[in-house]
Amino acid sequence: MQGLGKSILIGGGASGVLSIFPGLNLLNLFFMTWIVLGAGLTIHLLARENRRLRRGDALLAGALSGLTGGGIFALLAFVSIASLTQEKLERMLEAARALAPFLAESQDVFAAGGSFKAMMALAVAFFLLLAIAAGALAGLAARRILRHPERDER
Repeated sequence: MQGLGKSILIGGGASGVLSIFPGLNLLNLFFMTWIVLGAGLTIHLLARENRRLRRGDALLAGALSGLTGGGIFALLAFVSIASLTQEKLERMLEAARALAPFLAESQDVFAAGGSFKAMMALAVAFFLLLAIAAGALAGLAARRILRHPERDER
């Protein structure tokens, strides 16, 4: 497939960059919005350069776009988690309690141990797996939406 790498880097890169901005990254909580849009952009760019875009091609390109976008987010999230000190964690807990006073003091015990960082790392890894799946499904959907029956081969 012509332009596969370029399409993935543009679509996946755009979704990854948009996923790291505070506030904008919250849109990934709603159906992986940036990952899906990045995969759609990947398929759009790929379809422009390839006369015949098969389902498998769209599935692969979408999954790789999701991996790229999710990977950018995951890499930066892991760096943030690794640099999280106990003092930063306590400030985060205080800010969370200010927003949600029902948070109990027992939360401190959980956050004080290494289990908080481990849970965060697992959540990021799970996000990465979901990004790959969402990208693959979005790739198939984008192929279907952007499809020109006379151009595609099933």
